[in-house]
Amino acid sequence: MEKFTARLEERTDGKLKFDYYYGGSLVPAAELPSGLGSGIFDFGFIMPAYDSSAFPIDEWQGKLAIATELDPLLQLLATGLAGYEWTANMPEHTAELEKAGIFPIIPSLSITGTYGVLCKEDNSTYDSMANKRVRVAGETWTREAQNLGMIPVSLPVTEVYQAFQGGVIDCWMGSLADAGEQGFFDHGKYFNLSMGLTSYAQAVYAFNAGVWNSFPEDLKDIIWDETANFAAGLLIDAGAARQLASAEIMSRADAHFTIADEDLMSRVNSYHDTVRAGAIDAAPAELSDPAAYVSKLSDLKVKWNKILTEEVGVPNQYQSWAEFIDKGGELPRPETFAHIIAREIVSDQRAN
Repeated sequence: MEKFTARLEERTDGKLKFDYYYGGSLVPAAELPSGLGSGIFDFGFIMPAYDSSAFPIDEWQGKLAIATELDPLLQLLATGLAGYEWTANMPEHTAELEKAGIFPIIPSLSITGTYGVLCKEDNSTYDSMANKRVRVAGETWTREAQNLGMIPVSLPVTEVYQAFQGGVIDCWMGSLADAGEQGFFDHGKYFNLSMGLTSYAQAVYAFNAGVWNSFPEDLKDIIWDETANFAAGLLIDAGAARQLASAEIMSRADAHFTIADEDLMSRVNSYHDTVRAGAIDAAPAELSDPAAYVSKLSDLKVKWNKILTEEVGVPNQYQSWAEFIDKGGELPRPETFAHIIAREIVSDQRAN
């Protein structure tokens, strides 16, 4: 994020100046949406999931960040960009945020990759996972765990390492990047990412609405000019590069990826089909046409798969980050596709 704000400071000749507050030093994580909306801070990254009752549309869209690709790089980029374009063209989602005093420049961007299950023992089959205690992060993943026959456990992330060590939990559900950065491969040696569990997509990058509305048009134009570069950088530097680094940590810890067998994969796919179908009836009343939105997201996944493979050159040939590393896979540079984000997404945002 600091690359983005530094670029804004440079391009505006100091008209925009940012002071930085890290972690929860200014506002606790759970209060970030209300803190931004009330003007305690002016710009930042917020997670409306901490206050899901106040942001039902954001909660709804987040449940549909379901990957359809196996290649880890294509999956991360396609899920992130399809969700970004989808929510950028969902006026009810924008209105929900603006009602709370929040103006989104990136209304949703998943950079976690699919969630997986890390266990102390093999987890490639339904029977090997059934009745295992697994730490989950919220309702979406509680239901994923239940579909796997697992027992969901709620714990603060700061307690997971010790819970793993002490046998309070058998498994943990989350992203590859978090597993590596939190040291969870010290205890869990079997990581099943192949199931493609729901990614985390409730990440909003936004200004306080009052602050945004006070900006002159030329300053807004500069911000929009830089937004596509910002999004591309997040996907690669804060997304894919972190996955790669954690895959290397995983290898050094003598942990390995497991592949779901056919029965387990069928169970996960059937559940995800049910989630998509049920999303129409479960949609908040404020959404004008939930069925059209669900269909549109599927279309956008196809669109971004095509763009990423044909225009960006993402090869779509790896089954895991470990294979990506072993076969010398390379991440695209953000600047190689930022102009595509500008063309396909940001141009419409700034026009509105």
